[in-house]
Amino acid sequence: MAHLASESHSPLIWLNGAVADRILVGGKGASLSVLTALGAPVPLACALMTSAWREFARTLGLPCNANSVSENDLPNIRTTIMTAPLPLEISSAISDGYEIFHCAMGNDLSLAVRSSAVAEDSAQFSFAGLHDTVLDVRTPAALEQAIRHCWASLWSDRAHTYRIANNLADDITEIAVVIQQLVRSDVSFVVFTTDPITDRTDHLVITATWGLGESIVSGLTIPDHIVVGQDGSILDYRIGDKHLMMIPGNGPDEGTRTVPVPRVLRSQPALSGDQVATVTTLARSLASRLGYEADLEGGLAGGSLYLFQARPITTITAQPSPAAMPLDQEHAVVPPVAVMTHIP
Repeated sequence: MAHLASESHSPLIWLNGAVADRILVGGKGASLSVLTALGAPVPLACALMTSAWREFARTLGLPCNANSVSENDLPNIRTTIMTAPLPLEISSAISDGYEIFHCAMGNDLSLAVRSSAVAEDSAQFSFAGLHDTVLDVRTPAALEQAIRHCWASLWSDRAHTYRIANNLADDITEIAVVIQQLVRSDVSFVVFTTDPITDRTDHLVITATWGLGESIVSGLTIPDHIVVGQDGSILDYRIGDKHLMMIPGNGPDEGTRTVPVPRVLRSQPALSGDQVATVTTLARSLASRLGYEADLEGGLAGGSLYLFQARPITTITAQPSPAAMPLDQEHAVVPPVAVMTHIP
């Protein structure tokens, strides 16, 4: 996929094999690039780098850290981000990136656009649910709007409060945006390679539901809860109340939609025993190579497994330093898009 390599002057970089620096592509983009470098089944993805945000913010005179902003300033900052003209280099890079996705996906083009702040998804700070993800983006105009939503979420009330509460108020506040092929998942899952509640390292925990995984974080459904032992045996499989699911819309102007789960599937396990074994084997193999206990988000579509995000589990008591990661080796809404927060 050498033809996808980013030009050095472009603010857009493709996450297609080489590990990208967190400073350039944020926490989510860096983790995704590591997954790709390790050969994990990751959909086509790129990142609009922090340099794009930095240039945009500079031209508008926006603040660079939370300490220089009061809560009363936040709405005006967000409005400016959503309405100010983009520098030509940034708008051109977004357009070029869209065309590459269109060439690769054709009429099936559908994108997930995810915020990727520099401090996000680190071993120390998760920022879970604080920055936006925009799903089922299909047009160039919707892509630009989705990127603006992600940038603006850097200055949401909750994100601003989180930075101050965690002594990050003096840090330079920068954000990248990950743009990724949206897989139309039949089943979505989140897998924790160690139990995030009990800290039992011999237990792997999976939550799974029908459709897109954002239905879990939105509280739309109660997912299946699966506990897997060290030997791969299923120790517990609790079937959740999966009465609703989120799926892509019928057309480019619809965005994601929520539909009832067919009654026959509501009480059925979302994952078969073989699928649990496949997810477990992949997750444990990747965790050993990533160098940390991992929280992985993925999906199954047409019998194939995909991974969309990876992050350290921040709730467990012992986490390695970032140096332990193998980064030297070769995740009010304006229609038509739907804004969702990422899975914690």
